[in-house]
Amino acid sequence: MLYGGAVSVRNFGYDAKVFRARRLPIPVVSVGNITVGGSGKTPFVMFLIERLLSFGKRPAVLSRGYKRMTDDLVISCPGKGSEPDVQMIGDEPALISQTFPNVPVAVHKDRYRAGLAVLESHGCDAFLLDDGLQNRELYRDVDFVLIRNSISDLRDTYLPAGNLRDSKRRVSQADVVVLTSHAAFEFREADIDLIRKYSTAGIAGLSFLPSHLVDSAGSIRPLEKIAGKDVAAFCAVANPGQFFDELEKLGARIVSKTSYRDHHWFDEYDLDELFGGSEELLAVTTPKDAVRLFLDEELSGREEMKRIMALHEKAVVNFGLEHIDSALTGIFGEVHA
Repeated sequence: MLYGGAVSVRNFGYDAKVFRARRLPIPVVSVGNITVGGSGKTPFVMFLIERLLSFGKRPAVLSRGYKRMTDDLVISCPGKGSEPDVQMIGDEPALISQTFPNVPVAVHKDRYRAGLAVLESHGCDAFLLDDGLQNRELYRDVDFVLIRNSISDLRDTYLPAGNLRDSKRRVSQADVVVLTSHAAFEFREADIDLIRKYSTAGIAGLSFLPSHLVDSAGSIRPLEKIAGKDVAAFCAVANPGQFFDELEKLGARIVSKTSYRDHHWFDEYDLDELFGGSEELLAVTTPKDAVRLFLDEELSGREEMKRIMALHEKAVVNFGLEHIDSALTGIFGEVHA
């Protein structure tokens, strides 16, 4: 009740224009959700980056950089000489920056200030606001609100009893509701009534499916690399069971499953426990976890790092791509992939 009351007061302040959001000079596309973790915000941001690049746009990403080691404003853009320091910008921004080296990624709690800094130092014509639904201080031109395909988010309760960090009514502000899953799926008409209680927006479905492995040297390995092999599975994400299930579906023989708190910073003792002295065992983790390991200068020289791989995924639109593109063309005009 206390948490929900505080959320309601804050939302009322912005909805009633008591508090005003600041507007950047170019469009801001927000990706967010109403729960804590697990809905695929960062992979969807990366999907939108690819979409905007194919449209000929020059996007930049604004992020808070959760659990990073500084509060300073940091801009990463390896293609223009500023390599990402994972401890300074956080794991998810570092992953985006590594994947798209020519896309500026700015990290600061004040996303308006970060946006102005990017425009001055690098230039861009579109901002993607990662985890932006709760950032009401910054005006957004488009809101993509992600909900897990189980629709459990719309049946949940506020923290700490449940996983809700925002009101279900915020879904009404979505320009597109994006259902996400780690398996291909079709839209279930049975869920339409529940979604329509909160939103009349277009609905899209997105799956994140395993695509390849990447080792600590940055080399791409086929998924068959772990089929039939003994694997130590480990991660520090909101939903570890989902990751472990994916590895088993790929045919890996999982000899151990280790989960840490979300955004855990690994050390040498973690590696010792993970491999248990074995010189043959492979270890597989998520890209978000791998970026913290692979960019860690103290761990990069350890022999075990050569046997750690990250399981990467690709975003596949199951339905509703027209709603995603329509939301983008509504602010950028007609664009063609």
